[in-house]
Amino acid sequence: MVETDFLDVIALSTLMILTVAIVVWYFRMRKKMIKFLKEFTIKLEEVLKPKDKEYRLLGYLVGYKAFFTLSDDSKAYVLLTTAPRLSLIYYPIARALGHEDRVTIALEPSRRRVVREAHAVKEGESRLKAILSKDLGEELSRLSTTKVNVRWGTYEIFYEDPRDVDLLLGIINDETIPIYKVSAYKGLNLTEIVSKAEVGKVEYLYEKLREYTKKVTKSTQQQV
Repeated sequence: MVETDFLDVIALSTLMILTVAIVVWYFRMRKKMIKFLKEFTIKLEEVLKPKDKEYRLLGYLVGYKAFFTLSDDSKAYVLLTTAPRLSLIYYPIARALGHEDRVTIALEPSRRRVVREAHAVKEGESRLKAILSKDLGEELSRLSTTKVNVRWGTYEIFYEDPRDVDLLLGIINDETIPIYKVSAYKGLNLTEIVSKAEVGKVEYLYEKLREYTKKVTKSTQQQV
């Protein structure tokens, strides 16, 4: 009887400690995530300098979709998603599954046209590969493909022009931040980059996307 009472006390004490830890963790992570979202958004607008903007929240501290009109009337689309940090119990599982803060930046140039398909997707990114397959449909199977290995892993490259293999390799073989997908969609007139989301890398990623866009597009004033 005494032993049973002792075990009950231990169980209750453990439960109380866990409850306190969960509450403390929640408010600590909530503050951290609010700070991250605020700083990321400020940096995003500082870099892209939109003249018009619209945000759509995905959920409480989950992230958002942003729609920007830039100074030259180009359109920029941003998808920011955060790792599920609010739950002390679930967060370690999410980390083990590879969940992290991610950002997708897409650019639809106003005075230029994408002239060829060129895509790179990291192996194991099944969701990104599925999006590419959905976007291109049967066109994907008609593209040439190759695989390359860089410090972040193996990537599958889909291309029309062999020169784009080296172009894409130069982007994904980055020393500072993992990039999971780079795309140039001819039919959509859209370029895109998907990467780990870090406040200090927003400008860096956007400049990479702009450089890529220039190399896979032609001015609408020129004959393609």
